[in-house]
Formats: sequence, C-alpha cells, structure tokens
Amino acid sequence: MSKIDLRVAKTLHLIDATCYELLTTTSFDKLTVAQICQQAQLGRSTFYQHYLDKYDWLEQQVDHYTTQFEQIMQQRRQTLMADDSLTQLVTALLPARAQLLILWELHLPTADLIKNYRQILAETLPQYLHQAKLSLSVPIPYLQQLYATNALTYIQYSVVHGLDAQISAFMNQNFKLVLQGKAKLT
Repeated sequence: MSKIDLRVAKTLHLIDATCYELLTTTSFDKLTVAQICQQAQLGRSTFYQHYLDKYDWLEQQVDHYTTQFEQIMQQRRQTLMADDSLTQLVTALLPARAQLLILWELHLPTADLIKNYRQILAETLPQYLHQAKLSLSVPIPYLQQLYATNALTYIQYSVVHGLDAQISAFMNQNFKLVLQGKAKLT
C-alpha cells in the first residue's frame, strides 16, 4: 500500500465531504465542479489534479464502496449460515451510512453501486453452494436473483431504518430454509 501525502489525503477528504454535502440538496446532474470548489474553498486546478470531472469522482466513490462490499462479502462467506451473518454485514456498512444513502440513489451507466451490490450478492451464492456442497432442485440463477434481491432489500432497509433483530432472524431463517430445500412456494 503506497503512503499518501497528508495534504493530499486532507484535500481528497474535503472534496468527498463537500460532494456528499452538496448531493444532499443538489441532484448529481446539476452538480458542477465550480460548486464543489466554491463550497470546499479549493481552486478548480486542485480538483482537477485528483479527478477528471464529477463523473470521475463518482466512479471512484462507487469503486471504493464496491471494493469495500466485496471485502465484507469475502469475510462473510466463512459465516454465511451464522445467525448473525446479515447483522454483521449491515454493521460493517453502517459507518458509511450517509455516503451509501446518496450513492444508492445515483444510477449512471459507469457508476451504479446498487447494481454492483446486486452482482456481488448474486455471484457469492454459487460459491457458497459449492463450498457447502449443497445440491438443490431449484435452478441456481433463480436462487441467485432471489438471494440478491432479498439480501439487498434487507441491507437497504436496515441501513435506512436501523438494524432490527426480528427482521434479521426472519431473513436468516428464510435463507436457511431455501438452501436446505425446505421452503415451499405456493
């Protein structure tokens, strides 16, 4: 890991904080680099030393939080069937709650965090099924979509409204039932 200059780190943090603050009141489409620089009290050249434009800033943010989610999911893979697995997942995301709530609302072709989360969740399931040596009568692509949709709904709800032990228990129980082939759909 390369060591970053403290001044650069502070500047990047200031740009990030300013962009997120502005995005609470301004749509991304209407956000300008001039607004960011004025609010952050930075010169435009300082912004452009670090980012090509606002889209580059957004793409880097989405990449950062996508990588973070991938790392959390890799750790979770070891404890996927644990009763507190989903709670651990959301707890790991909560420190970035404000940023996630903003990024989840932005859906650009090159920067869509929700799409990335859904893909990571879907890709994780076959890995787990293989690891657990589970054989199911339901097609894996269907289970992937079901799992990704349900898990993402739970994650978003919990980040917005806070963790709820009953909802966590419900989600874990249903996930286990589906994987054990005991869930009956009528």
